[in-house]
Amino acid sequence: MPTKPSEIKKATIHTYWKSKEGLICPLCSSQLQHEFNNGGRKIITLKGPVWVMTNYYSCINPKCEMHEAFPVAYHSAMQRKRFSLEVWEKVIQHHFKHHLNYSTIVELMWDDWDVSISRNTVRNICEFFEMAGKQYTDKKVLKEVESSGKIVLSLDGAQPVKSEPSLWVFSDRLTGNVLLARNLESAPAFALCAIFREIEMLYGVPIVAIISDKQKNIVNSVKQFKPDIPQVYCQYHFLNHVAEPIASKDSHLKKILRKSVKQLSIVYNSKYTDSNKLYKLFHPISEELKCAISTRGVRFDVFPGIEAYANLEYVVSRLEQFGEIEFAPKVFRTLNALLAALKNLLRENRHLREEITSLIPDFQQIRKILAKREKKSSQIEKEVKKWMYKLQSRLKRRKLESNPQNIKWQQPSFKLSCEEIWQQWIRLVNSYSEGLYKAYDVEELEFTNNAKEQLFHRSKHHFKALLGRENVARAFLNHGGLHVQLLDIDFTKKKVTSVLLACETPLIEAHRKEFNAQYATIRRTWRIREKDTGNFTQFKINLTQLEMS
Repeated sequence: MPTKPSEIKKATIHTYWKSKEGLICPLCSSQLQHEFNNGGRKIITLKGPVWVMTNYYSCINPKCEMHEAFPVAYHSAMQRKRFSLEVWEKVIQHHFKHHLNYSTIVELMWDDWDVSISRNTVRNICEFFEMAGKQYTDKKVLKEVESSGKIVLSLDGAQPVKSEPSLWVFSDRLTGNVLLARNLESAPAFALCAIFREIEMLYGVPIVAIISDKQKNIVNSVKQFKPDIPQVYCQYHFLNHVAEPIASKDSHLKKILRKSVKQLSIVYNSKYTDSNKLYKLFHPISEELKCAISTRGVRFDVFPGIEAYANLEYVVSRLEQFGEIEFAPKVFRTLNALLAALKNLLRENRHLREEITSLIPDFQQIRKILAKREKKSSQIEKEVKKWMYKLQSRLKRRKLESNPQNIKWQQPSFKLSCEEIWQQWIRLVNSYSEGLYKAYDVEELEFTNNAKEQLFHRSKHHFKALLGRENVARAFLNHGGLHVQLLDIDFTKKKVTSVLLACETPLIEAHRKEFNAQYATIRRTWRIREKDTGNFTQFKINLTQLEMS
C-alpha cells in the first residue's frame, strides 16, 4: 500500500459514494457494499499536491454489471492521471486558445503556479485533448445534422506542401459544422462522389446542395452524384479570379519599386550611419523610403503596389520643399540625385500604374453588382451581362475577339494588356454563369465558401504561432484535418472539463514531430500620407544642426 508523502501537509481527501438514495445500485436497486480503498495517490493541483484515497464499491447482486468492484472517482481528477483537471485545463487553454508551444507552457506552469510538468506530459495532454475533442464534436455534429434533416455541403482543398497530398474539408453550411476532413493524394470526380455518399451514410440525411469553387473535378463529381441538386459557385473564388490579373500587375509594380528604392545609395548604405556623416544626415529620409515601400494590401480593396507608388510621390513632394534651402555642396548634390532617381523611377512605371488604376473601377463594379444580395438571380444576371457587354463593346471597337466561346485561357501575368484582361473576364463570366446566381433565389444557400477559407487560415495561424513560418506547411498537412474540427470549441474552463470527462479513453494521435523556429520582423508604418512618421521633422533637425556646426 502506498504511503502519504511527508511533504503533503493538507488533509487526505477520501472519495465516497454519495447519493440521496444511499448505498443503492443505480442499475438494479440492490444494496451497494464497500470493498476496499487504493491506499491513496498523489494528485498535483494548481494550489499544491493533495493525497486522494479512492474507495471501491460493488453491488451485492451477482447478475448486475456493477457487481465487480468499481472506484468512486475524485471529482477534480481523471482516472489514473497524475495532474488535476485544473492543471489540464490550463495546459489546454495555453496551447489551443493562446497558441503557445509545449516548452513555453512548461515554463509558464512553473512561473505562475509552481507546477513542475515535463514537455512530454504537456504534449500528451494536448494530444489526449485533440482526440477527446474530436469524439466530443463528432457526437455534437451528428445530433445537430440529424436534427437539421439535410446537408448543404461546402468543400474545398488546400495543398500547403507542393507535390504532397491536399487537405480536403467538407462542412455543412446549415449547422456550420465540419463533417469530414481528409488528406487526398488526388481528388478525381469519382473519389469526391464516393465521399459525398459516405457523408450521407454517416449522418443519415441527404445532401441537398453543394457550395464550392469551379474546379472541374468538383463540377463533374456533383454531376455524377446528384445532377439535379443546385451547385453554387463561390463568388469569392470568382472575384479572386477576376482580381488576379490586377494583383499580378500590382505585385510587379511593388516589386520594381521596392528593388529600386533599396538600391538607392542612402538606403543601401543606411547601416553605415555611425561612421558616415552624410548617411547619418539622410537616415530619416532612408527610413521614410523604407516605410513608403512597406505597404500591405487588403484583398479587393487596397493594392500595395499602387499605395507604394502614391507613397513615393508623397516623398518626392516633401523632398522638393527642401530644394529652396541652401545646403553644403555635397548635401545639395545628394538631395538632387535622390530626387532625380525617384522621379525617374515614378516616370518609368507610370504606364503600369495607369493600367492598374484603369482596371480597378471595372473590378469594383462587378463586385458591387454581386453584392446586391436582396435581388433575384435574373436581375443580377442581367446586370452582369450589361457589365460584360461594356467590355465586349470596347474590344469590338479595337477589332479584337469578344466572343467568350473563342477566347482561350491565359495565365494571369503583369505582361497581359488591358484588352487581354477584358477578354479573360468575359471568358470567366461565361464559364461561371451556370452556378454564379443560384444562391440569390434560395435563402439557405450561401454566396461564398469563405467559411472554409477561414478554417484553413485559422488552422495555419495556430501552427504558425507554434512552429514559425518555415515549418507550418508540413504541420498543417499532418494535423490540419484534426485541428479544423476543434476550432469552434469554446476553450473555457467549463467546456474543457466537459470535453475531457466525456471521453474516458480516447485514442492518441502518434508520430507528432518537433519543430522550433521563431523569427523576428520589423513592421513599419506604411500609411505615411495619413500618419506623420516624424522622419521629415528629424531630417529638418539634422539640416539645422549641420548649418550650426
